[in-house]
Amino acid sequence: MKAMISGSFDPVTRGHEDLIRRAAALFDRVEVVIFRNTKKHALFPTEQRLAFLRTVCVDLANVTVTASDGTVAGYTRENGIDCVIKGVRDGGDLAYEQDMAHLNRLAGGAETLLLPTDPALSFVSSGAVREFLLRGLPAAKMLPASVADAVLRAYAALTDNRNR
Repeated sequence: MKAMISGSFDPVTRGHEDLIRRAAALFDRVEVVIFRNTKKHALFPTEQRLAFLRTVCVDLANVTVTASDGTVAGYTRENGIDCVIKGVRDGGDLAYEQDMAHLNRLAGGAETLLLPTDPALSFVSSGAVREFLLRGLPAAKMLPASVADAVLRAYAALTDNRNR
């Protein structure tokens, strides 16, 4: 079976890494797809987020990483995806992801499997990482070890360029 994990991954977190690894153990193939959301202003460019994700997944032979401008339902139909995997940290995530699962299925997309987040990572989110970066707090603890330094350097370069 072929599964997909979708998101903005801006940036990839330890929670994302855990979800990807768990999905890779459950499914024959896993596609990790960055969906570009025109309503959100991404901190990191798509190519940089792809590079971070590919580094995190380098040892997972059954995982591929790509990006799309389409919809989740359309992507699942066009790429033979059997299941969409979403992580759920709390009740708010559950309500949102449950609604999205129903909408994706209504649009002709794949079924969605909601996996509870590892309790040790329940506080980790890309938004929290961005907030820590903005405030100069220790964001590295929420980032995968394989990309923590690269994310911190990339953020420093972004802020350097904005301050010029």
